[in-house]
Amino acid sequence: MMAIDVVILEDDPMVLELHRQYINQIKGFKLVGQACDGKTGFDLIAQVKPQIVILDVYMPGLNGLDLLRRVRATGINTDVILVTAAHNSETIQQGIQYGAIDYIIKPFTFQRFKKALKNYQEYIRKINNIQNMSQRDVDILKGNTSKERGVNDLEDVKENIPKGLDKATLDLVLAIIEKQTGYFSVADISKLAGISRVTVRRYLNYLCESRCLKGILSYGPVGRPLHKYMKDDAFSVND
Repeated sequence: MMAIDVVILEDDPMVLELHRQYINQIKGFKLVGQACDGKTGFDLIAQVKPQIVILDVYMPGLNGLDLLRRVRATGINTDVILVTAAHNSETIQQGIQYGAIDYIIKPFTFQRFKKALKNYQEYIRKINNIQNMSQRDVDILKGNTSKERGVNDLEDVKENIPKGLDKATLDLVLAIIEKQTGYFSVADISKLAGISRVTVRRYLNYLCESRCLKGILSYGPVGRPLHKYMKDDAFSVND
């Protein structure tokens, strides 16, 4: 994937330099412009059309929210990460309403800044790899699936079952898992469900990927390690 073009709009010279240093430390991004006031910043965005803008809310001439509103009204296809010292909910809500993809509150750490850019990089990667979007693809991009949120929403897991798996079989496996206490193995579920270990393993792997189960490797005195599974703390078929 080509480097993602970035523009920084920040009126504080020290913070601006901090942004520059941070971007230089994160692979996959290229700084293509910077400005320290809103009007110059808008003209720069219109000219360069970067993929992402690191935008301060409080700037002279044209504040960040007004600039973002103007960018959207003009139809410029640029994503925005807002950076500000404002903690009030109204400012944050307005930023989200105008389409900001992330919101970083000052003072912030390099790790938080890096996380925002890496999340955006992953978002772009997913978009570039999807030809015809399904509902699940859209949910993943928006962070609405259990896997993306880290929440064990079994209804979502059952609704978005991948090709090759059967809903009735998944329901059976889930019902058996619900009755388990502590760790269990593929062989345990296979025996109780009356289906092959190979089939059971596929369903357990899917549930692990969806963060409904936790898996470990159990090492005995001899032989290969045994995969064991345990329900996540929030697992419940009846939720």
